[in-house]
Amino acid sequence: MHVPLQQLQLPAIVSAIGAIGGLGAAAFGVLEALKPFFGFINRIGLGGIQSTVAQLTPPASGAGTPLNALTGGQILRAIEANWINGRNLADQKAIAKSLIKLHLSADNAAQVAAAANVDPAHLVAVARSAASGAALTAEQSDAWSRFDLIVTAMLDECYQRADQIYRNWMRAIASGIAVVLAVAGGCLLDGGWAGFRAGNDLGLAVIAGLLATPFAPIAKDLSTALATAVNTMQAVKNL
Repeated sequence: MHVPLQQLQLPAIVSAIGAIGGLGAAAFGVLEALKPFFGFINRIGLGGIQSTVAQLTPPASGAGTPLNALTGGQILRAIEANWINGRNLADQKAIAKSLIKLHLSADNAAQVAAAANVDPAHLVAVARSAASGAALTAEQSDAWSRFDLIVTAMLDECYQRADQIYRNWMRAIASGIAVVLAVAGGCLLDGGWAGFRAGNDLGLAVIAGLLATPFAPIAKDLSTALATAVNTMQAVKNL
């Protein structure tokens, strides 16, 4: 059905887009407020990181944890603390790699080599040379460089995947909160749940809640773009 441009209620549409975006921002605000009470939220995505780091920091079978290094459990707790506090990802990866290297010893080098898919004999030799202070041979330096690159790639993969999982879950939880807020707002507007249901507004509230989080970061730009598009078409029609 053709609708004349002059009949389009542009201010109402723009206002609705802004309101939906505001609902999304409010939902994210509520989510942030809930984090201290629901600790699992900040730990979303952390499991994959800890699994990768645990593979690269196995317990030493002989003399124990190398001198001047953290135990495997301490490393995982440090990783967890940095993740929960939202430290910059690049810093988190750099810290994790440093802790992994410090934890390497001749007693666990073979296990670490298996996890990183490098030559175990060379990595054990590197660990022994590092412990004794001896200079690395050319072959050992090459093995150490390959190990460094592989560990970097493994950490980059697990951190990026964890960050994506975390962001996806934040959007999903915020969408649920936005739906609840939209339903609550509808109930208040209609004088309670009975009036809300009688008005058949539940579907509208759910749609508004689901659109809220995607609209939150783009509501202003979308409103401006829509107004510009309508004004452009109005000008073209008047030619």
